[in-house]
Amino acid sequence: MPPAYPKTDILLAYKEVMTQENAGAVSKVVANLWKYSGHRDALTVFGVPISDAPLDNVNFHPLPIRMPWLYGKNRGFLKAYLAHLKNHPLRTPELVEIHSRCHLAREMKIARPDLAVSLYMHNDARMMRGGKTIKERVWLIENLDAILFVSDYLKQAFIRDLPADRLASDISAKCHVIGNELTRSAKKRPIKKKTIILAGRMVAEKGILEACQAAARILPDFPDWHLHIVGGRHFQKSALSAYEQSVQDALLAIRNQSTRHGFMKGADLAILQAEASIALVPSLWDDPAPLAVLEALLHGCALLTTDKGGIPETATGRAEIAAIDHLDIASDRDREKIIDIFAQKLQELLAHPEAVRQLQDKAWHDFPYDARNMAVNADKYRLCVKS
Repeated sequence: MPPAYPKTDILLAYKEVMTQENAGAVSKVVANLWKYSGHRDALTVFGVPISDAPLDNVNFHPLPIRMPWLYGKNRGFLKAYLAHLKNHPLRTPELVEIHSRCHLAREMKIARPDLAVSLYMHNDARMMRGGKTIKERVWLIENLDAILFVSDYLKQAFIRDLPADRLASDISAKCHVIGNELTRSAKKRPIKKKTIILAGRMVAEKGILEACQAAARILPDFPDWHLHIVGGRHFQKSALSAYEQSVQDALLAIRNQSTRHGFMKGADLAILQAEASIALVPSLWDDPAPLAVLEALLHGCALLTTDKGGIPETATGRAEIAAIDHLDIASDRDREKIIDIFAQKLQELLAHPEAVRQLQDKAWHDFPYDARNMAVNADKYRLCVKS
């Protein structure tokens, strides 16, 4: 008889808002892990209180942050969860799955050594509290019950400098990759317009400004094309930041060929993505596994992206990839080179419609990703942790 599936509590970071309107990438992934799990009744997602229904009607339990003035927001949320466990002993889980917070996973395991604790990494642990040092990462591998990564890039970054001989068995048994995936619901290939979609958070590392500066050079030569820029600093409407203002300024030369939409709900963004012939994902940082890449391919767009982080794991063979990994984004000279590369790649696509069609064909016909697979793999590892 197969082992019973473990009752699992999934803990979001405090900043994750599990609603249709404001969900970020991590919340979307977690919603799909729940939605397509074969054991949804055993899964409960914990997050901060929300003002709307949870995304995809997830089995969601809100917890107010406990004394943030004393603990801070992340630890305050964990303290609230630990208090919840103490106050509800009859619903104690067998597994606690903590998303993207190394120090909270450690604190959880120390506070409740009787429970299995796993860490689900969406970003580079070396840049995060509780995972920056070799000593911290060794502790996590030796003491946690599993560490899951959304890309092989993240896994390799996590283990690269660790004592492999000492940790080989733990790394093999506990460290696993579950790549981000999305499920394509459309059965019919969308009809494309002469539009370009650039969607992402309005922060410097996403390369929005450089992509807009490149487009401003090229689009005047292609007057029948239009650029749509979607996104804000956070997953909500807010006043323009200095960075967003610089993006807006960069678009002045093509004000009649561009529209800056700010933050949009997912359903409205999907309409623009379905119509777009070309999607730009111009990440300048080591993006671990951006959903924007998957979304572009899912909607059959010709994708222009970069070779940073885990992007090539999904985009290679399905997209035009700008080689910028060797350039230093902190250097003004290299930043100009990046703009030149984006401009050249975009010009080549717009001047060669057949190249655009070929990339669209690849995106539409070669989309092996399905969130159902992602959820099945997560289910398997939760069972392994229990056994």
